[in-house]
Amino acid sequence: MGSADRSDESSLDATLASPSFGASHSFSLPIDSLAPAARSSAPRSGAVLPRSVVTDEGMQLVEHARPRYQSVKRLGEGAFGEVELCVDNDIERRVALKRLKPDMQDPDTISRFTSEIQTVGQLEHPGIVPVHDVGLDERGFFFVMKYVEGDTLEHVIDRLRAKDPNYLSRYSVEARAEMFLQLCRAVQFAHSKGWVHRDIKPANIMVGPFGEVMLMDWGLAKQVGQSDPTAAPGGPAPSAYGTMLGHAIGTPAYMSPEQARGEHDKTDARSDVYSLCAVLFELMGLRHYLTPKRNLDELLEAVKTEQPMGALAMHHKLEIPPEYSWIIARGLDKDPKRRFGSVAELAQRVQAALEGRGPVQCPCTGMKRAGGWWSRFIDRQPNLAIAAAVLTGASAIFGVVTAVRMVLG
Repeated sequence: MGSADRSDESSLDATLASPSFGASHSFSLPIDSLAPAARSSAPRSGAVLPRSVVTDEGMQLVEHARPRYQSVKRLGEGAFGEVELCVDNDIERRVALKRLKPDMQDPDTISRFTSEIQTVGQLEHPGIVPVHDVGLDERGFFFVMKYVEGDTLEHVIDRLRAKDPNYLSRYSVEARAEMFLQLCRAVQFAHSKGWVHRDIKPANIMVGPFGEVMLMDWGLAKQVGQSDPTAAPGGPAPSAYGTMLGHAIGTPAYMSPEQARGEHDKTDARSDVYSLCAVLFELMGLRHYLTPKRNLDELLEAVKTEQPMGALAMHHKLEIPPEYSWIIARGLDKDPKRRFGSVAELAQRVQAALEGRGPVQCPCTGMKRAGGWWSRFIDRQPNLAIAAAVLTGASAIFGVVTAVRMVLG
């Protein structure tokens, strides 16, 4: 799923979502009777704080009739909602305002939207964008989030694939692993609160200008152990990299096999592990983990049955460092029981790889493990390390001199 594969986004780029998601959260009144009444009686979102103005008579407080959230530009859209960059005229900061599309105002979608707001509001973590406010105006429901500056991970991967020198220098293999570790920490926190994301993909990950990583778009999150209503069959997705309505829930290109089979009750932390490792494969190898597919049906079938590239092949063909290729291979196992049992375990392996403490699984990982041990030994015992190096060098020189003398007789 490299850059060539994304050219056919009209047929493959969508996030799968059950249109009947909100059945367990349905409104007691029909939305047609609820929403107009609510909107007509809802106060307009106006700024309330006065401005301070210094005059000849001293400090004056001046009230201005201005909207609380003033739209600046559109930032993007998904299957259900759209996001705008706004200025908060009370606090005088830039924020991101998300609202449902005009044609997505049905009870099920509003229920999903409400669930997203409440989910994110409960997950207070540096790697999860915080909710600042919620509201209702003449255009419908909205919520306000922190505006995260930077690039999506999707854009970062695209620039790395294009061999952009600025991105190549900024995002070394080690820097990419550090970013991925931050992502794991955010998902690990959500799992500790009983939530699985179900839509982890590069387009939903923001990378800030100072290396901060945030996981966005929690609209498909669900609580572990909570059953989803039976998903109704839907139409074809616009693309493999976005959201789609139908039997499966998630993004086709990054969903786990159990999601692709529509086994919603079996979706748990290990499903997010699969998606995370699909992201890690693309971040390190700069291509999708599956071979290119012609249509959505082929892609979903491949997610369920096609074995990804093995760890050694990742290393030799895509130059993915072996300490990470073995992690990816395990995380992409079709059987959830053979994956990492938790994101915490996945994060521990990535941390160990960064520190040169990963397990020995092939000659290359063995040499890297030895190199990592030697590096840590130098840090702990610098004098002994220098003495050992001098002794080794002296022994080598003595051996060479002795061999030369023997040859010369």
